[in-house]
Amino acid sequence: MTSQYFERYIGLGHYTIRLQAEAQHDVDLAEQGVVGDSDLDAGIIRVRSDLPRQRQREVVLHELLHHVVHMTHLEARWDDDEQEEVIRALSPWLAQVVTINNYEW
Repeated sequence: MTSQYFERYIGLGHYTIRLQAEAQHDVDLAEQGVVGDSDLDAGIIRVRSDLPRQRQREVVLHELLHHVVHMTHLEARWDDDEQEEVIRALSPWLAQVVTINNYEW
């Protein structure tokens, strides 16, 4: 799979989240052992640019769920491990039926 650079903006309620995929981030993410990550305070999601498009969408949905938890009371109720467990359990199922409509790939 070849790397594909893109930067998009996703509206999530009244928040805007910047989605980035670029080769320069791929090495950082690979060294961390992840395919994507989020900066919740800055409103940024990074996803590996060398992933197949469908896998990128799954990762984006996973990371969007982190942003949703961050914006709700659940962040105070769940520690990091609990958040990750819930998001990992939900995201594959949601990725099968959810379409992110307000941006283009």
